[in-house]
Amino acid sequence: MSKLDVIEALLAEGMRKNLTANRKYISTAERTAIAKDSAAIAIAVLIDLTDGHDHIVRAEGDTFTLQHPLIERLNGDDLFSCDVHAHLASGEPLERGRYRVVATDSHDFELIPVKDQP
Repeated sequence: MSKLDVIEALLAEGMRKNLTANRKYISTAERTAIAKDSAAIAIAVLIDLTDGHDHIVRAEGDTFTLQHPLIERLNGDDLFSCDVHAHLASGEPLERGRYRVVATDSHDFELIPVKDQP
């Protein structure tokens, strides 16, 4: 079970207990379904608040910092074995700035400048 699965299960259980205590007229199956849907929404909001499913790169000349998406941070055992990290580390230095990394195929990535963030 991944960390993300644990977080989702804890959210769903907490919501189910809250629904059980405050809404006894809802059936058990409906409470479980509502809790699972609510947990999925909470996870989606967390992912969105942490820049979605994309990697973010801050390039500073010869060095770069890579922000992995939340889903990868919670599911990944070793972030340094990430394909995006390996691709960036083996390439040419990047122009200073922030970029969103978008996969163009299984072996290549496109860097999209992010202008609205420092």
